[in-house]
Amino acid sequence: MKIQILFETTSDDDYVGVLQNSDLVQGQIVSQDAGSDDSGMYYQVDGGGVNGLFKKALGTQLCATVNTALKAAYDNRFGANSWTQDNSAGRRDRLTSFYVPLPANAHTIGHHVGDEVAGIVYSVGPRVPGPKVADHDEYRQIYLDAFAEVTAANQNGKIEAMRLCVLSTGVYGPPNPKDKPPMARDAAGVILEALVAAANLPSSAQLPGTMLVNCSNSSGYERDAFTHAATARGITVTSAGFTLDSALQMHA
Repeated sequence: MKIQILFETTSDDDYVGVLQNSDLVQGQIVSQDAGSDDSGMYYQVDGGGVNGLFKKALGTQLCATVNTALKAAYDNRFGANSWTQDNSAGRRDRLTSFYVPLPANAHTIGHHVGDEVAGIVYSVGPRVPGPKVADHDEYRQIYLDAFAEVTAANQNGKIEAMRLCVLSTGVYGPPNPKDKPPMARDAAGVILEALVAAANLPSSAQLPGTMLVNCSNSSGYERDAFTHAATARGITVTSAGFTLDSALQMHA
């Protein structure tokens, strides 16, 4: 399976709105949120950072709908009442991803939701204090869970692309700014590992064939991080992005 990884920016080289349509694909997309496991906003769209951007884009009504769905998805996976218990306890050892589909009229309800945005991938990453992801297996599994959730939701094949978020580079990222670029590079390498693994599963036919890397060319780390990770795998990177051939990359 060949997957296109495309660098996505606005016309003035800034980040695209988290729930806006993409100019790079024709068809539906899903967008990944960097969520929270803080007590009080545990696996909820709330607070600041990227999660706060999703809250603003959704608006009050749609945000409440998504948060209710997240609680239900959490309880469905971990057992009845798990969300309430883990929220109260401030549990931090269940780092994973959930997919929440948006209603067909989300673009008329939300504040800044594109009509081609099918849903949200809500992922919670670890707290990373330094320039490297401490536990690659844990980090990789969060993305494997994310890709599995989207694949399961894409049985009709209408989801063309997934807008990726590099988890743990913001609020949960290194406090020292000097550590953020190398941490993002390390994270991007693990994300590509997860993508290769997901693309080689029997269910990969439903995995979107395009991954969007939302970039700010003036202040972000994403373009540099994925360029470094791809180059380390011997992949040629252009200003538009690169192609990941999962069969060739399986043992890279």
